[in-house]
Amino acid sequence: MSDGPVHQPHSRPLLEGTGRLEAFSDGVFAIVVTLLIIEVHLPALVGSGNDAMWAALASIAPKLISFTVSFATIAIYWVNHHHFFSRVTHSDWKLLWANNFLLFWLTVVPFTTAVVGDHPTEPVAVFIYGVNLSLAAAAFSLMGWYVFFKGDLISPAVTMDERRREWHRATLGAVIYLAAGIIGLVAPPVAVLLFLVLPFAWVVPTLLAPDADSNP
Repeated sequence: MSDGPVHQPHSRPLLEGTGRLEAFSDGVFAIVVTLLIIEVHLPALVGSGNDAMWAALASIAPKLISFTVSFATIAIYWVNHHHFFSRVTHSDWKLLWANNFLLFWLTVVPFTTAVVGDHPTEPVAVFIYGVNLSLAAAAFSLMGWYVFFKGDLISPAVTMDERRREWHRATLGAVIYLAAGIIGLVAPPVAVLLFLVLPFAWVVPTLLAPDADSNP
C-alpha cells in the first residue's frame, strides 16, 4: 500500500499506509537494543586465571540480568508494534507524534537499564526503571486510543470490542509497571522479579491477524 496522500475535503490530511513510520520505528528499535549491550563492560581483572575471570563476570551479573530483561521487553514491544501496525490502514501527523512519544520512552530504556544494573538494590534506581517502562506502556496505550477510537485509522475488520480489549491490555501494562516500580521503593528484589516476568504477558499479540484484504 502506498504512502500517498488521501484527499478528503474538510478533514485532516491522511496518508495511505504506514511504511515510513514503521521503517523509522524499526531503526529506533534496533538502536535501542544495541545500546543496551554497549552499557555492559567487563571490569579489569584483579589478578589472573580462571578465578579472576569468574569474579569479574560475577561482578557484572546484575548488568547482564538487567540487559536480558530490557532486551526481552524491547523485543516484545517491537513484536506488538509490528502486529499493531499490520492493521493500521492510514496515518496522519497525530499518529506520527504519538509513535514518536512511544519511541522517546523506549530510547530512555538503555539509560534506566544501566542505572538499575549498576544499583540493583537501590530503591530509587528500581523505581525509575519501573516508571520508564510504565510511561512506555502508557504511550503505547495513547497511540492505541488514537488509532482505535479518535482517529479511526484501523481496518474496519477489527471490531469495537477488539479495539477496547487491545486498549485495555496496553493500559493495564502501564498500571502494572508503575505498581512494580512503587514496590521497588520498599522491596527492590521483588520488583526486579516482576520486571523479569511481566513482559511475557504480552509476548503473543492478541489483535487479529491481517485478513485477506489487508496488508500482510
